[in-house]
Amino acid sequence: MAETNETIEQEDSQTKDNGAISEEAASSVPEGLEAELDKAKKEIDTLKDSWLRERAEFQNYKRRTANDLLNARKDSIKKFAEGLLTPLDNLERVTNVNNPTAEVKAFVDGILMIQKDFISVLEREGIKRLDPKGQPFDPMIMEAIVSEESAEYTEETVIETFQMGYFHEEGETKQSIRPARVKVGKPQS
Repeated sequence: MAETNETIEQEDSQTKDNGAISEEAASSVPEGLEAELDKAKKEIDTLKDSWLRERAEFQNYKRRTANDLLNARKDSIKKFAEGLLTPLDNLERVTNVNNPTAEVKAFVDGILMIQKDFISVLEREGIKRLDPKGQPFDPMIMEAIVSEESAEYTEETVIETFQMGYFHEEGETKQSIRPARVKVGKPQS
């Protein structure tokens, strides 16, 4: 048992000696190597910071590019829709026939079907048709061509629609593509 205690004490003293040697070895690192180590650490920090900044810039670039692409798509749809509005107006004029004969009625029905197809294509892209008859006048999506004062109106109200308006609707926002041209009834002053 005495031998075992001596062995343990010897191992403890060797461990203490090894710890002292490693502390001495650490304090005796040449100053040139320590300076190089500090320089390398600073360079690593600089490169890491630079990398993080570049990564953030790239993420911002991706986000901006995605937004630009989405806006370009919306603008191209709006421009395409603007080109279709005059032909749609012409189709509407053709269908405004009073008391058509049987031969003309079949033709008008065919034109109405084509017109509905065009309008449904526009609606799938978020472009809506605006016939504001009976609604309050909204200068953001309507253009007043004629106005009429009367005691029967309490606010500016659309009495007649001369030309349908179109707007792009996305969520809560409405952006006019072409304002509806209307006749407005105003209260007497």
